[in-house]
Amino acid sequence: MKKVLLTTGGTGGHIYPALAVADNLREKGIEVLFVGTKTRMEKDIVPKSGYRFIGLDIRVPKGIKNVLSFLKVIRVAYKVVKKENPDAIIGFGNYISVPVILAGLLQKRKVYLQEQNANIGFANKIFYKFVNLTFLAFEKTYDDIPIKYQDKFKVIGNPLRVEIEGLKYKEEREKLGIAEDERLLLITGGSLGAQEINNAILKNWDKFLNHEKIIIYWATGKGNYEEISSQIKERKEKDEIKPYFNNMPEIMAAADLVVCRAGALTISEVIELERPSIIIPYSSLKVGQYENAKILLENKSAYVYSKEQIDEAIEEIFSLIRNDERLKKMRVRIKSLKKSNSAETLIANLDIWRN
Repeated sequence: MKKVLLTTGGTGGHIYPALAVADNLREKGIEVLFVGTKTRMEKDIVPKSGYRFIGLDIRVPKGIKNVLSFLKVIRVAYKVVKKENPDAIIGFGNYISVPVILAGLLQKRKVYLQEQNANIGFANKIFYKFVNLTFLAFEKTYDDIPIKYQDKFKVIGNPLRVEIEGLKYKEEREKLGIAEDERLLLITGGSLGAQEINNAILKNWDKFLNHEKIIIYWATGKGNYEEISSQIKERKEKDEIKPYFNNMPEIMAAADLVVCRAGALTISEVIELERPSIIIPYSSLKVGQYENAKILLENKSAYVYSKEQIDEAIEEIFSLIRNDERLKKMRVRIKSLKKSNSAETLIANLDIWRN
């Protein structure tokens, strides 16, 4: 049986695309092994998804102590790769993937990379010259790449788990009990929440209450839920306020408008489900969310506001969500950004199928 080793971790944006690829590999009878850290969220998410997981003591290589620890982990990763003998290795970015990717290259394995964001990340930037192929989520990433290396890249979109495929607007609204004359607004800042978005919604909560036909599904983030709940004394019967929604793809599919950050996975889900959005990117340039948001902004399928413009963003919500014509135009435009079967395309391009 052929075996593929996936190395990923740290955040859902890195882990869930890897799981989407893993699901497709497993369907084809390929053995899948994950390697990540033994301290971050992948140590729980990956085994719960039914995959074998090896956790290494990988820490951010800052400071002499952590750099020395990182060098030791590279030796451990080398032994893991040699013992497991995978037919291919796929890295999904960030520092967590570095030890296994380096070990694979030193052993002349077939190594591939997947970049979720519009701007190529630091770890993938180090290795793309040396691997077999790097899979991109967005065409815009080519702006970061010298022309002589562009044949080492392929745009496929972000692999999304199979649950998101086939979700239909009307069907998901019926499941949630949303009437035809009601508008569903999804507000999410990711699993950790977004403080400035939460504060703006709280500040304008009375306005939302006055719009009886706007139903709000608000994911506050785990650390913010208790405080927000204590401040909200009244809500409409159908409003849902939770730390996070486990059925987020279904809710997004049913939404008329999404207010969100610009994490790579969120942007890819908005594109796949063809949802109009108002985006308030995380302001740190290191995270690169603005570049992700620009893909939808330039396509005229989203409105993008900085945290300093958040009051304008709130006003836009009320203007946009009842305007069927504007929403329809946004949905039509976003179709051009869709990439079908990203996980399947990635797997088809692995050089593991010949005997």
